[in-house]
Amino acid sequence: VVIPTYNSEDFIAKTLETVFLQTYNNYEVIISDDGSTDNTVGVVKSFSFKNPSRKKSLLINKHEGPGAARNKGIKSASGDWISFLDSDDLWNHNKLESVVGYILKNDDIDLVCHSLVAIDGSKETLMDPSKYFNNKIDPFLSIYRENCLHTSALTIKKNILYQAGLFDNILPSAQDYDLWLRLGMINKIKMGFIEDTLTTHISREGNISSTVETRLQCMLEISKKYYA
Repeated sequence: VVIPTYNSEDFIAKTLETVFLQTYNNYEVIISDDGSTDNTVGVVKSFSFKNPSRKKSLLINKHEGPGAARNKGIKSASGDWISFLDSDDLWNHNKLESVVGYILKNDDIDLVCHSLVAIDGSKETLMDPSKYFNNKIDPFLSIYRENCLHTSALTIKKNILYQAGLFDNILPSAQDYDLWLRLGMINKIKMGFIEDTLTTHISREGNISSTVETRLQCMLEISKKYYA
């Protein structure tokens, strides 16, 4: 479980609590801090001290952006599969159990994505990625036309992430979408979807995904990059 953090002192403990209360127990947690200037690292250390039995590590990095933080988490992981979780999102207690169960029943898949609830202020939206992925066309084309993958709902084979080239550290936003497009170009990649809602995604003022202009500029750059 790779969790990038940046100035997350107000909500990282709640996020970690949803991870440590999972009904499935065979996993490690890697918190990769992106040079926080608040007490995020202190909160993580305090939470870790209160939960000594869980296998976990804390990476303290200089500020290079969420892509770099996630990449360092991936490189530190010992498992064959990576689940991503943003520091302000929340997992259902059975998230990993459901994902692992799906993987064991579908041993030919390379990544699995499930449904989630997106909360923006008082607005709640159910997002079901299986409804947006078109399995009748090339995976890259489907993702290019409609991004159906959500970071905190994704579990991916680590070797597939390396094959795709990991996250682009230069992009200040939408690094996830850029990587999903490269995943879609891998020959015969197999994507699986779980319709159950297992994650709550929370939009907060000031987080990278809420900086609309920056994200739109990055999306435009990405669309030009892959247009051909």
